[in-house]
Order: sequence, then structure tokens, then C-alpha cells
Amino acid sequence: MVRSVREQRQLWFRRLDRAFWMIWAALPVVLWLAYYRTTTASAAIAESLIGEQAKCASIVANPLTMSTLGKMLFWSLFAPGVSFYAVLIGILHRMVNRFANGRIFVSETLQGVWWMGIFLVVWPFVDTITTNAVLYVLYRTGDIKFFLPSYNVDVGTIAGGVFLMALKFALDHAILLQSENDLTI
Repeated sequence: MVRSVREQRQLWFRRLDRAFWMIWAALPVVLWLAYYRTTTASAAIAESLIGEQAKCASIVANPLTMSTLGKMLFWSLFAPGVSFYAVLIGILHRMVNRFANGRIFVSETLQGVWWMGIFLVVWPFVDTITTNAVLYVLYRTGDIKFFLPSYNVDVGTIAGGVFLMALKFALDHAILLQSENDLTI
């Protein structure tokens, strides 16, 4: 049985939709692995180092040796990052679900593209501000030895967000032209 191109694409999007469900199911495992790796690997690595290496490793933040406030702040850095990626994955999953159901050029899809663009433009600034704020508080509480503010902003992420916002406007215009073309026929 030969399938049309449209049916093949919808089948592909249905498979992609299932893959997103697998990503959601794997998210708690990935979070646990990040926690486990951070809390166990740093202790094992620190024990294996000698001499100058041990001195260098002592300046790296180790959540196991921090105060309770320091541990809470250290792990709070994960919350914005996880939330950001969860929101992006959620928007993408909703879009793929719409595509799988044959609803591609609808206003909800365009709004999803717009919001992904907004998130990508705003995220580098939020990440830099929260990281610097938490590191400063960790320095003031004595949980890390020095504070060196970071002003690195991911310009590639911002450019991707601006591209998505421009793509949304281009698709809006294309849908408007298509509807006008349909009316003139």
C-alpha cells in the first residue's frame, strides 16, 4: 500500500510525538542522574588528586561541603535551567502534536513559535543574572572561595530567538497572502 506524502509526514510526526512522551518519561531519571553525578563524582575526584591538582580542585564548588543555605542555593541554579528546557520541550511537543493531527498553519502553532523566540531571547539574560546572584551569595556565605562575575551572554541563543520571532511574522504574512489568494479565485 502506497501512502501519500501527507500521510507519511503525519506518520513521522506521530512517531516524533511518541518520542516526546519518552523524553517526558526520562526527565526524572535525567534529573536524578545530574544530582547523583554532582554529589558523588566530585568527592571521588577530589580524593584521587594529589599535590597541585588537589589545590586547584579545592577552588571548585563542592555542594557536599557547603552549608545548608549554600546547598539550597547551589541546587536552585538547576531550577531555572530545568524549567526553561521543560517549557521549550512542552511548546515543541504541543506543536508536533498539532502537526501529527494535520493542523500545521494554525494560530496556536504560530503563537508557539513566537513564545519559543521570546524564551530564547530572554533566557541568556535570566541565566546570567541568576547565576551571578547565586554565586555572589555563595561567596558571601563562605561556601565558595572567590567570586568572579560572569557576563557571558549566549548570543547564538538570542539570534535563534530573533530568527523564530521573524519566522512567525513571515508565516503570518504567508497565511494572510494564502487566504487572500483563496478569496480571489
